[in-house]
Amino acid sequence: MLRQRAKLSWLKYGDQCTSIFFKKINARRAAQRVFQIYNSAGEMLTEQSLVAAEFVSYFQSMLGGVRRASSINCDFLQPHLKHILNTEEAAALVSPITHEEIKEAFYDISEDSAPGPDGYTSGFFKAAWPEIGMIFVQQWQNFYIRTSLKTTQCNYACVDPKIHLPVRVSDFRPIACCNVLYKAITKILVRRMQQVLDLLIDYSQNALFPGRSIADNILLAQELMAGYNQARLPQRCTIKVDIQKAYDRYTGTLFGKPKDF
Repeated sequence: MLRQRAKLSWLKYGDQCTSIFFKKINARRAAQRVFQIYNSAGEMLTEQSLVAAEFVSYFQSMLGGVRRASSINCDFLQPHLKHILNTEEAAALVSPITHEEIKEAFYDISEDSAPGPDGYTSGFFKAAWPEIGMIFVQQWQNFYIRTSLKTTQCNYACVDPKIHLPVRVSDFRPIACCNVLYKAITKILVRRMQQVLDLLIDYSQNALFPGRSIADNILLAQELMAGYNQARLPQRCTIKVDIQKAYDRYTGTLFGKPKDF
């Protein structure tokens, strides 16, 4: 009975500026707040400043880095390149962006996606597109010329628990909440790059590509390992390398081929 009454009260007063609304907001904030966490030394941290510092330190060590200006020897890369873009393919990547491309990118963003620092979701921009559509076209053209949108690329960094009861920072994953304009820009760039990625990426990379399947590599591994432990064969070993956060963590020195690589 009490649960039914609570649902009725929420349906009636939930969206109004009432005590029920603010109690619901406060309860949700309390449930999402991290009150304590274990640090790398196994010590329990309860002071909020120390908890926040532990999160910052952990993700800085995992995702941070120092940019170093380095040049790549193209002659060294030449024999390993699968394909080099010709003039037409390169021109298609840098051709002027059309109004239809920008609009399609905006309308492809889910209305339920989390808003960025400006607080607006794609649903607002879709509803107001007849009035503000040209403004975003101009913003994109400015980005296309200057290649920089410092205010637009600002985002909120949030953490989402990986498990039911997280106790360490490693039990959380970082999520960046970007502005809708920034999401649209990345979608346009990705769609253009998709046209040539299949030509540039080697066939050994079977996952995450249309027309390719990671099952091909699994079958290949099974063929290579069949009868691997037979006593009559010469001694051998197999090393399985699993790169943590392979698509998120790398430094520029990796592409410079350091001596100790």
